[in-house]
Amino acid sequence: MAIRQERRDPSFLQASPRTVLSPETAVSGKLTFDLPVKIDSRFTGEVKASELLVVGPNAEVEAKISARDLQIEGNLVGTVRVSGWIEILPGGHFRGEIEAGRLRVYPGGLFEGKGNLSLP
Repeated sequence: MAIRQERRDPSFLQASPRTVLSPETAVSGKLTFDLPVKIDSRFTGEVKASELLVVGPNAEVEAKISARDLQIEGNLVGTVRVSGWIEILPGGHFRGEIEAGRLRVYPGGLFEGKGNLSLP
């Protein structure tokens, strides 16, 4: 009789994004993710995310972003293309151009720029 070991997946696979860049870091370059991810640092460059991307409350991001869904809790300047939702939460600031399926700006959030909500 064989004993099967239970596999326990990391908690970030269940719902919440994994923080990959914490507030103490500053990074520039190109990042690609296949998991929900949270950037909570200074970042300059390009991000491609096939799942949810969260710009955390400590984030200062200047980037070209492509993602399925995007939540903005910190500061983001750039060009964004999202097939699903973009949510700008209270305290979140976005400046630039957005192409998205849907956009929601909560009270206390700020959107400055151009928006095109024609993506399917």
